[in-house]
Amino acid sequence: MTGSRGGMEKLIGAQVDMSQLWLAIPRRTVRRSRRKSLDQQQREFDLELLQAACAQAATWPDDMRLMVSLEDDQAPDVAFNKRLNDVLEQTGFPVSRLDLVFQESGIGQTEREVCYTLASLRDRGVQIFTNGFGAATSSLTLLRERAISGLLDGVQFDASILSASSLSWSSTGTVPELDEGAVSFFRAALDAVKALGLHIRATGVDTQAQLDFVQKAGCVEASGMALSPAETTAQITERFVGMEGRGRRRRLSRTAEGL
Repeated sequence: MTGSRGGMEKLIGAQVDMSQLWLAIPRRTVRRSRRKSLDQQQREFDLELLQAACAQAATWPDDMRLMVSLEDDQAPDVAFNKRLNDVLEQTGFPVSRLDLVFQESGIGQTEREVCYTLASLRDRGVQIFTNGFGAATSSLTLLRERAISGLLDGVQFDASILSASSLSWSSTGTVPELDEGAVSFFRAALDAVKALGLHIRATGVDTQAQLDFVQKAGCVEASGMALSPAETTAQITERFVGMEGRGRRRRLSRTAEGL
């Protein structure tokens, strides 16, 4: 996860990609899951993920944040804060350095207790983002309501949606790297998100053309192969150890998305 302020870039933390973490989840969870509902499986998987990620991040420098994307489409439920508190108590990871990415269906829940849960998380310093903007169905009305009510910090934009397909064409007769229609549409969509006062974090920034787009579109943080390949937690730890004791060069880099 990287950040940019005033044209200068720096490493600000790590983002955990759940698709890279399944090998780190205890095998007993897989065996038990056959007798449980999908919702319960997702909830337990997220809990295991948070436990592993927070335990590792607790060893990082104090100014590094951790972003975790959760799969449970009903999170945050009314018991989410209790589960999170148990994880933080066991790992010693400070809640103020945690960023959580929820599915839009979870953010969109209207129950009063869910809104209280989101408000409590933000009061404790957790930054709240919604997942898959661009790659999944999104509601600007919902984003506006959550932004106005102070329950949302930003959106996570999937830059891979900008890539042109083999059926795309340009006026020059060549296949463009980015789909021109997608570029125009999502430039306007991201302008609408920024107008709500929400931050934009770009993921899947794998080409220079995608990187150029997200920089011009005002994405303040990004991750992807165009910045740095994914790293294991051991590589992240080694990187942070190497940064200690000397001035940190402000730059864009992608930290690992896997345990």
